[in-house]
Amino acid sequence: MNTKMMVAAGAFALLLVGVVPVEAPAQMRGPRIEYVDIRWDGVDRLSVVYPDGRVDFVGEELKNIPRPDRVDKRAFYMTLAMGRMVTQGYELAAAFSDEIIMKRTLP
Repeated sequence: MNTKMMVAAGAFALLLVGVVPVEAPAQMRGPRIEYVDIRWDGVDRLSVVYPDGRVDFVGEELKNIPRPDRVDKRAFYMTLAMGRMVTQGYELAAAFSDEIIMKRTLP
């Protein structure tokens, strides 16, 4: 009789393991974060690299904005590109001399 009880308890435990979800519910998962990379390689090759692999060369568009004579080209155009990404919901994550990493939290 004791053996039958142990077998039944073991079968019940296996059944529970199969029924109990292993993943955490969606509400408990952390936020999804998306990153973009703004890269400087001269005004003509200033680009934004998106997480899906798309690359936008934005330098040509930004050249139409008048730049003051005494302002560094790289700093000026990188700041304009960064401001553009802020309007899309991105915020600064990291910055290097010729590269800016920005992120945004997805819903």
